[in-house]
Amino acid sequence: MQNRVTTILDALETSRKGLAVYAVLVLALTAASFSFSESILRFLVRLLGRKLVAYSPDEGFLTLIHLSLYCGIALSLPAGAWLLWRGAVARWMPGWRGWGGPVILLATALFCAGGLVSYYVLLPAGIGFLVSFETEKVSALISARKFISFCGTMLFALGLSFEAPLVSYFLARAGWLTPAIFRKRWRHAMLICVVLAAVITPTPDVYNMTLMSLPLLGLYFVSFGIVVLVDKTRRPVPGTKK
Repeated sequence: MQNRVTTILDALETSRKGLAVYAVLVLALTAASFSFSESILRFLVRLLGRKLVAYSPDEGFLTLIHLSLYCGIALSLPAGAWLLWRGAVARWMPGWRGWGGPVILLATALFCAGGLVSYYVLLPAGIGFLVSFETEKVSALISARKFISFCGTMLFALGLSFEAPLVSYFLARAGWLTPAIFRKRWRHAMLICVVLAAVITPTPDVYNMTLMSLPLLGLYFVSFGIVVLVDKTRRPVPGTKK
């Protein structure tokens, strides 16, 4: 019992140090990203096709800070994944220790793929829908901070959602996720996808919520297919139970 408590305390101490290192890294990358924030902002504003508006003297500066923070977090995700792998997965499942590099590379590629789908598919459709309600009497003035928040939320949400198949693969390899769970809970999963889309979509309209829920549902069925394949071919991983 004492050894188990000591192990848990050691893990918490390691996690605390890892979080501190990660926080410093995010701040450093955010500061570095600030130098390129105007170029990144222009890249995002292409989707809107018009100038943004600042509703306060400091909104322009705060918008660039906000954008730099999004970039800092995104750039730090591979390092954060490595810290998580080393501090949690490799500690509790030693048989997976050597998989760290390939897994982090794949996770990074999946996040980038989700971001690209969001930038080239979801954001143009969502922004186009929202600004299509202009009339001769009503012209939309888009707040710079709200626009960055809208884009950042959509990009991050879909980028992280694309990790679902990878997470499902490892949960299936560990024996914690089976095809039976998917078959039994698919109605609940579909409802959760719709609710999750409503929560993470930064606007309250049904159109953007539907745009977000469709890829989430697609990722659910992709994850289901991966779990089925793993279940058919699964062999015990050293350090885990089948």
